[in-house]
Amino acid sequence: MLRFVGLEEKEDVYPARLSGGQKQRVAIARALAADPKVLLCDEATSALDPKITGEILELLKKINQEKKLTIVIITHEMAVVEKICDRVAIIDDGNLAEIGKVSDVFSKPTSKAAKKLVYPTNPFDASDTEGRLIRVVFDGTSANRPFISDLVEETGKKVNILSANTKSVGGISYGQMVLELPKEAKDQEIVIDFFQKNGLTVSEVEQA
Repeated sequence: MLRFVGLEEKEDVYPARLSGGQKQRVAIARALAADPKVLLCDEATSALDPKITGEILELLKKINQEKKLTIVIITHEMAVVEKICDRVAIIDDGNLAEIGKVSDVFSKPTSKAAKKLVYPTNPFDASDTEGRLIRVVFDGTSANRPFISDLVEETGKKVNILSANTKSVGGISYGQMVLELPKEAKDQEIVIDFFQKNGLTVSEVEQA
């Protein structure tokens, strides 16, 4: 089992001489030795540097794929969920707030807790903006299309981009933009209709 987790040369080394990442690998090897049906990892990457965190996550992915073992990961790090998880359950104040495929939750979060985790803190104060704000979310199938340019070309309507970001979830790129819509209500509906007809998820951004 030590060979499987990449520690065969550390068989005779005392635990005190192992690094944090190596100790984590030993803990995983001990768990696997019991031939479990489910592997529970509680904060498996906490207190590890980014490089070692990546190595541990790759090991867990290897275990899942090669041993066909279900792995349940408890974590506060959304980057861990993004990198290796297929499904996610979000717990808020002891209650199950949302559960589903990672791709679905990251592209269309429905609960307040999920939105807080999935959507980054915007570098602007929405209360300083008087206009109507929307959030547009897209995935890898549409990430390379210049939607804003197409919007202007096809409808003649312009929007103000207040924030934007992209992230990789399970190898698929997801992105989101917060946009300020035109002042006229009719123009606002034209813009929203354009994005929805092109398969993007559109939601209102609450303002204080």
